[in-house]
Amino acid sequence: MITSYFVDSLKINKGDIILLTGDLTSLLLKIIQKNNNKKIIIKIINQIIDSIIKKIGKDGTLLIHTFNWDFCKGLAFDIKRSKCQTGILGKIALEREDFLRTQHPIYSFAVYGKYAYYLSNLKNKGSFSCDSPFGFLHKKNGKQIIIDMSLKDAFTFSHYVETINNVNYRFNKTFTALYTDIENKTETRQYDMYVRNLELGVINNIEPLENIFIQNKAMCIDYFYEIKIRTVNLAMAFDIIENDILNNKAKNLYQIIKK
Repeated sequence: MITSYFVDSLKINKGDIILLTGDLTSLLLKIIQKNNNKKIIIKIINQIIDSIIKKIGKDGTLLIHTFNWDFCKGLAFDIKRSKCQTGILGKIALEREDFLRTQHPIYSFAVYGKYAYYLSNLKNKGSFSCDSPFGFLHKKNGKQIIIDMSLKDAFTFSHYVETINNVNYRFNKTFTALYTDIENKTETRQYDMYVRNLELGVINNIEPLENIFIQNKAMCIDYFYEIKIRTVNLAMAFDIIENDILNNKAKNLYQIIKK
């Protein structure tokens, strides 16, 4: 079965802590060809998730992005019902009974495995603070697997490093909206995000990190047929990005576009 071959091609070991991200369109097209039946797509993605779970074993942990930015617009967040806005992988993970959802209303994750309960009980107010799932991935030497997506579109972890180092081209912004928790209790809550300074014309530009990661063995690139798969050691990536912030004025992280 092609899904088994695909998962076998991923650099995953027993006990790994994996952040799985990506665009599965090319893989799905290869498997289902012209049959784009929704039930078949859901079945295939669940097979991929199941195979990864089997591969990491009982001591492993799997995280999947389930981000939702409606809270930033003042719209209510419901941890059980607010949808994932980062693709079908997170959407399907949230529909499974064996995954839990972390609590931050903007940057949440569907989590499975050894540390799922711990992660689902984090109370971080900051999107990228040291007590967030990003901090957990850093401290626990997690890996990010990026399937058929660019570093720019998938590597949100860079904002965690920027936050920890208090970069001057971002600032902390507080968002307020209604929040419904796992017990169906609704209240007004505030959460923070270290955001770009748009008045300065700041844009993300982390493409240069790719070659730096590869040169320093923090990332490897593999292919499953023509599908590009990046595997990033997040602890090593943290050190490289922090060094760029401290010693290179973060030139490999952002640009200023003058209006």
